[in-house]
Amino acid sequence: MTRTSHRWQSKPGSFDALHAGYRFRADNAYGIPALRHTPVSQVPGWLVPYRQRIRANEPLDDGCVHFFLHDYRFETVWNRPYKALAALAPYQMLLTPDFSLYRDWPLTLQLWNVYRNRWCGRFWQEEGFTVIPTVSWSTAVTYDFCFLGVPRRSVVAVSAVGVNLDGPLEYRLFVDGFGEMVRRLEPQVVLSYGRLPAVCHELAEIVTYPTRWTNIRAARRKQMGR
Repeated sequence: MTRTSHRWQSKPGSFDALHAGYRFRADNAYGIPALRHTPVSQVPGWLVPYRQRIRANEPLDDGCVHFFLHDYRFETVWNRPYKALAALAPYQMLLTPDFSLYRDWPLTLQLWNVYRNRWCGRFWQEEGFTVIPTVSWSTAVTYDFCFLGVPRRSVVAVSAVGVNLDGPLEYRLFVDGFGEMVRRLEPQVVLSYGRLPAVCHELAEIVTYPTRWTNIRAARRKQMGR
């Protein structure tokens, strides 16, 4: 059978949906990309949700985009990374996307979401952004991979939003994972979207950010000296 030339002269848009042809340096057997170190001097003044519109005359240099949202709201940063740059361009600082790790999910899916988290972060670093890694975990089994690609003695971000801290199991899983993160990564500062259990403040220096946009605007005005 004769092949028509137009079918092989170009690749379809979904040819490399896994970005297997765009890999970054890794320091682990899983191939999870290694992020560059972010110094403590890069701690942002405020956090803003991905794709939140801000009408302001002031520069956004001290702000940072976060992804503590339902996953479907930011899947585009992985599926269409170049197109997503348009929404990120007004900012200089980004957290890595908080793709979910649920303890009842297969480990393969949880590992995949850690990979995507770090891949997006390194992609953005290559595009010139300052990137702060978001770290998450589910159970102790994920400790084998959930901290990989994050530099030690750097700045990291976490959130307990959506975690039922009133439940003994959820509380213990979060606190144990936080302690393991501190032990392995020794972060200089931990950025927290929303409040963390008091015991976490005994383990690391924590900067807490509000979770509602009205409070974010107030924090921003305070940061701007108003």
